[in-house]
Amino acid sequence: MKATFINTLFNKRSILAVLTFSLFSTSAFSASSVENTVEQYGFPLALVNQIYTGDITPADMLKKGELGLGTADNLDGELVALDGVVYKIELDGSLVKAPAELTAPYMSMFKFNPNQHIILKDVHSLAELGEKLSAQMASKNSFYAYKITGTFKHLKMASAEKVENDNVPLMEYLKTRVMYNKENIKGTLVGLYTPEYLGNISIPGMHFHFVSSDKKLGGHLEGISFDKVSVEIEEINKINLTLPQVAKFREHKLQQVAVPAANKHK
Repeated sequence: MKATFINTLFNKRSILAVLTFSLFSTSAFSASSVENTVEQYGFPLALVNQIYTGDITPADMLKKGELGLGTADNLDGELVALDGVVYKIELDGSLVKAPAELTAPYMSMFKFNPNQHIILKDVHSLAELGEKLSAQMASKNSFYAYKITGTFKHLKMASAEKVENDNVPLMEYLKTRVMYNKENIKGTLVGLYTPEYLGNISIPGMHFHFVSSDKKLGGHLEGISFDKVSVEIEEINKINLTLPQVAKFREHKLQQVAVPAANKHK
């Protein structure tokens, strides 16, 4: 790590903790790298501590970037931002534009400026997709944002059901998620890779949410198969973290515990 800066800014309404990680290149603070930032609201350790509400809205999200993924308050649906629109993925996998009043406890956003474009062929599992994308990484200590477009022979996806009682541990909740399969479907995967050593700040490993081409279906990716897709990639060297300002987060003493990867809870 080249340098770490932690700046805490106070005002009447919120506290913004900005964590800047320069993970590669001696020119990390040059003008050319300004857009290479993950704008992170909330963090997975808070979810593991059963803090399932936040105060970021879709309008706030889009001030931070045009692509992203996260979850809604009380885990009531997954979220995905694509081309400047935030969508909510309902329990049955249907996709709706996120209402203006929606709030979320967790969201990763980024201004997508891909510096690599590849074609991937003949992938038959999520593990294989991860291996092929990892082989393209200049450094596994960086973040990577992905936009994967094409026709998918098979997708296994999960949706999120609203938590009625926030005393339900996250790991127990994940065991009950609704799964569904789709065949020969066109669309886009929005993804973020977070190195494991930063897993308490952003969900570790490969994390993908899907949006169908007709904007009618979405989901959290659990399995995949395709013949050929287009992959746009951006290596990212910084993350800005905004802390939620809801009462439970401010009052709760967080316990330092392991955070699950996006696809290791099955």
